[in-house]
Amino acid sequence: MLRLCTAYFPPLDYFAAIVRAGVFTIDTQEHYRKQTFRNRCMIVTSQGVQNLSVPCVKTLGNHTPAAQIGIDSNKHWQRDHWRSICTAYNKSPFFLYYKDGIAPFFEKEYTNLCELNGQIIDMLLKKLKLPVQRVPWQEAENEADYTPPADCSPKKEARFSFDAYLQTFPCQEALGHLSILDLLFNAGPETASILQNAKPLTKDGF
Repeated sequence: MLRLCTAYFPPLDYFAAIVRAGVFTIDTQEHYRKQTFRNRCMIVTSQGVQNLSVPCVKTLGNHTPAAQIGIDSNKHWQRDHWRSICTAYNKSPFFLYYKDGIAPFFEKEYTNLCELNGQIIDMLLKKLKLPVQRVPWQEAENEADYTPPADCSPKKEARFSFDAYLQTFPCQEALGHLSILDLLFNAGPETASILQNAKPLTKDGF
């Protein structure tokens, strides 16, 4: 079983790994690490790649389990993220089609990162109709046959190669690091097939 860290509007690599594995779980008890896709995503704007980060609160310091990572409600991150996403993708071919399913994540107040990320991933899997199964961590944590969680960091090399797709703002380097939003808004119904056709660049794929 593929074991993944929590991730905010995860990168293409993350979803390609899910498709390849078929069955996956999200480890909510690992220690949270900064500067990873756990609380950030990468979108493409007219100025290049932009990082969007959710401001987090580590309630137990550096040993805080992912499930207990809070979100700093004093920051206006939701307003800022949605503005950036709209500016980057409002002219992309499928933005209007998908935006109503995504906008609520920037309207409802969230206090827990794993809750936010989990709802985002569940929504995306439903929209994409991917033939995969997400197993709750409580049911999977004692399984012996899962892959250890990847580092989930934008500093690491991309793990999959993807078929090129038309982008509002072209950026074909390290596609695997870009948020699924870039593929979804630009490729629409072709998103699932592009993920399914992804080719691993490493032996284990993720």
